[in-house]
Amino acid sequence: MTVGIILALLASLMQLSPGGQAAKQGREGNDYLKAEQYGEASEAYQQGLSAYAGGREADRTYYGLQNNLGISLFRQEELEQAQAAFEAALAQAPTDLERARAAYNAGNTAFSQQAAEAALARYRSALLADPESEDARYNYEFVKRWIQEQQQQSNNNEQNEQEQQNQQQDQRQEEQDQQQEEQQQNEPEQQPQESGEEAESDARPQEPEDTQLTRQQAEQILEALENEEQELLREVQKVQGTRRRVAKDW
Repeated sequence: MTVGIILALLASLMQLSPGGQAAKQGREGNDYLKAEQYGEASEAYQQGLSAYAGGREADRTYYGLQNNLGISLFRQEELEQAQAAFEAALAQAPTDLERARAAYNAGNTAFSQQAAEAALARYRSALLADPESEDARYNYEFVKRWIQEQQQQSNNNEQNEQEQQNQQQDQRQEEQDQQQEEQQQNEPEQQPQESGEEAESDARPQEPEDTQLTRQQAEQILEALENEEQELLREVQKVQGTRRRVAKDW
């Protein structure tokens, strides 16, 4: 693409129409341009254009000065100024062929400035003015494919970036889940808490249950006690009586 731009710009040189100071400066500029003395060529073209500063009507010589000034500036890599010169030539091109030449040069300069959409528009203008221009057609198709590839690459980059962000987010979530799982595993087991009532009940010593006697049981116990008491009394009396008999004086 770069070689194509260089050859096309050199091929766009034209002979300026004779007559007047402007034409003379234009011919000198062409000689400098062919000798690759681009700075001197730019000065000659600009001196020729100064003849139009007083309101002189633009003509074919004006177009040639602007177009070739753009070429000399392009060679010096002054792309913005070269673009302005080509646009001025395009606006004053007297024929379709010369319009196609200026538009083609403007397209090359725009693409060199990475303005692909502007370059595509200028190549299209060149083809409309000269449908037989193979250079303009080639560059038009080339830049069109280049724009499509850049858009596809941009979409792929955005998709890859989104996928990468999703992967990073999933990885962070996985790490958080793993940390949480490890933390739960390291925590001591906790016994289930008992209610306050149950705790108090367990803390108190157990007391014997109260047993309630029936009337019949109570009478039986009393009767047994009386029998035991009477039996004990008889045993005591028995012992006492025996002692008296032993101690008696006959």
